[in-house]
Amino acid sequence: MKKEKILITGGSGFVGTNLIAKLSSEKYDIFSLDTADPKKIIDKINYINMDIRSREINNLINKINPDIIVHLAAQASVSISSKNPQLDNDINLNGSLNLFLSSITSKLKKFIFFSTGGAIYGEKIGKKFNEDDLPKPLSPYGISKLNFENYLNYFSSQGISNSEITILRPSNIYGPWQNPYGEAGVVSIFGNKMLRNENISIFGTGNEYRDYIFVDDVIDFIFQVLDLKITGTYNLSSGISTKTIEIYNNISKILDYESTPFFDDKREGDIFGIELDNSKSKSIGWDTKIDLSKGLSSTINFLKTHE
Repeated sequence: MKKEKILITGGSGFVGTNLIAKLSSEKYDIFSLDTADPKKIIDKINYINMDIRSREINNLINKINPDIIVHLAAQASVSISSKNPQLDNDINLNGSLNLFLSSITSKLKKFIFFSTGGAIYGEKIGKKFNEDDLPKPLSPYGISKLNFENYLNYFSSQGISNSEITILRPSNIYGPWQNPYGEAGVVSIFGNKMLRNENISIFGTGNEYRDYIFVDDVIDFIFQVLDLKITGTYNLSSGISTKTIEIYNNISKILDYESTPFFDDKREGDIFGIELDNSKSKSIGWDTKIDLSKGLSSTINFLKTHE
């Protein structure tokens, strides 16, 4: 059986690393595109150092001729997007358009775009947002993601592309390989600091809430999209809101960490709370398998062995 070619942009990132580790090289010829070095080298993976904004993307697509593109590469910082919206737009919109338009004349069957669920809907305390709710992004990051979604829907509705297009709107993903030194990803940040017995700052009051989903559950949904004909827009979430202080307390118990946190002003672009309705994703036979307790323990165990 001939293997399909799959190109993963952002393959050296958090989700990309987890996805590539679970993909079968017996089923796919796997190409990972990123400007960063891979977090771990896996046999039979074709690693490519290239920016999605590069003029060489078109030549690369023509050379690989992928059957599937999973587009994870992005400028993913809300605060950076607020400080430098031009950079955010250049990567998340212009770079994404460069990638997609280069693929239109290829044999591409599926294009899977990793958008955002946490930054695209806006904010309404107590509401569970579903895919039919009108997006009201409150940051340039959310705006750039939504703008590319709109382009994809336009290309699909006008018949400009014959590829199956799937847009994923994940909530707050956590798990192994998430950067513990970044500005986002409180599970890895808190866990890493507690392991080092360092003080921790929480931006806001601690009552801010997010909808946390373990990375393996996200990968499971991507696998369903790869195996089935699933098009349209889907929230990926647990459907359960958890306060930041609860994350802090749960990890503290796992690690017997006894210090109390400091509280700083909330960062520019951060919203108070977000929770997503995952009913549409469940309707195709997917569901989360890893609850918060198990996911936190798994992430902490990973951090212990990858300091």
